Amino acid sequence: MTVPLRLLQVVAGHFFPKLNNWFEEVADPRDPGRITYSMRHMLWAALLMFLTGSRSRNQMRAEGNRVGFHANLIALAGSAEEAATHPDNVDALLQALPPEELLALLEKLSKRLLRMRCFEAFRLHGEWPVAVDATELRSYAKRHCEHCLRRTLSNGKRQYFHAVLEARLVLSNGVGLLLAAVPIQNDGREYDKQDCEIKAFPRLMEQLRQGHSRLPICLLGDALYACEPVLRRCRTDRAGVIAVFKPGRSPKLWRTALDACARRPANAVTHRKADGSLQQFRWATNLPYGRETLHAIFCDEDHADGTVGHWAWLTDHRPNSTNVHQLANDGGRLRWKIENHFNELKNGQMELKHDYGSQGHAWFNYYLLAQVAQLLLQLIWHGSAVRKLTTPVVQTTQQLFRTIRHLSYRLRESLQRDRLTDLAHNIDPAAIHIRFDTS
Repeated sequence: MTVPLRLLQVVAGHFFPKLNNWFEEVADPRDPGRITYSMRHMLWAALLMFLTGSRSRNQMRAEGNRVGFHANLIALAGSAEEAATHPDNVDALLQALPPEELLALLEKLSKRLLRMRCFEAFRLHGEWPVAVDATELRSYAKRHCEHCLRRTLSNGKRQYFHAVLEARLVLSNGVGLLLAAVPIQNDGREYDKQDCEIKAFPRLMEQLRQGHSRLPICLLGDALYACEPVLRRCRTDRAGVIAVFKPGRSPKLWRTALDACARRPANAVTHRKADGSLQQFRWATNLPYGRETLHAIFCDEDHADGTVGHWAWLTDHRPNSTNVHQLANDGGRLRWKIENHFNELKNGQMELKHDYGSQGHAWFNYYLLAQVAQLLLQLIWHGSAVRKLTTPVVQTTQQLFRTIRHLSYRLRESLQRDRLTDLAHNIDPAAIHIRFDTS
């Protein structure tokens, strides 16, 4: 049976052999005369809080006081501190740390995986499917900083909250890789309208293209993104787009698309999915929308249980009888997977709805570190490392741990029970070839 702690060490070392060096490259905002803990020690401590599902700084403090935690922390971090850092020290660091430092770290992680060609089987006509959406992280009864967004509830009370807009590479097997993220927040000055998802989109695209200037991408968005400013920005930044199409968002364009489908009944095809569902596709091409030219896809799906689903998308990819089902199933329908990642981050073992820290940059930095932890768990879950490290051999991580949440709990137990330095033999992560489930 494999040790979860060893599994984490091997997977992290295999995919990110320079991870601790990258940690040290994060510019430390603390007073050099008062630094006791290295950056790699502090960041690994924060990651372990998310990786083990501790769900609060107070719980992490209790874990850090238990026998074994300190030895394994410094073994993972490659440092030599005499005691594990207190979570309040981590919070103080994250309050002052500019988020650009952790965004640069996430950029290195994503580029490393893309260079390793780990996910080539999931491309959509040569492009990477990148879902774009916003999520609210946490809300407050009182305004705690000048950047809070605000809203008025039905009972008349005012509520304040923080939200993030992100671009995430989403794959059909469930893996999601964060490529860019920007906070949706007010700048503290007087304003007529608050910051919002659409106003934050240009900032997101700027960050995405600064970090991945040549990456061929196809943006997947909900109906909010089916508007001319977003489509124009996608064309300018050389990004394909597939957005949910709803009659309420663009009524005139909706009628034009339906009329075009009626005039060209030949633009239709039937597709049988692997689960037996029958899909009826119709499409309309070369639809004028302001200065943009778009195509519309309509899908009616008959499910085995007798229910019927209806979907529609706008795209700059011209559909035909050969590719329409791929644009719909491997493109438009893939967008909802970003919601799964939001749910895992906010309601799963990361518990980002909990206020780990809200002062300064802390709230956004906790979100970014949770992304690193989630990525490491995904690499463990969907990779073949468990097959390489178990005796007798276990074929999948799911067979061993059942759920990612149970993997986190077992990792917490392993931190206390096992010692990386005492395990029978050291394994060179570079000597293991880890494959991914591409089903």
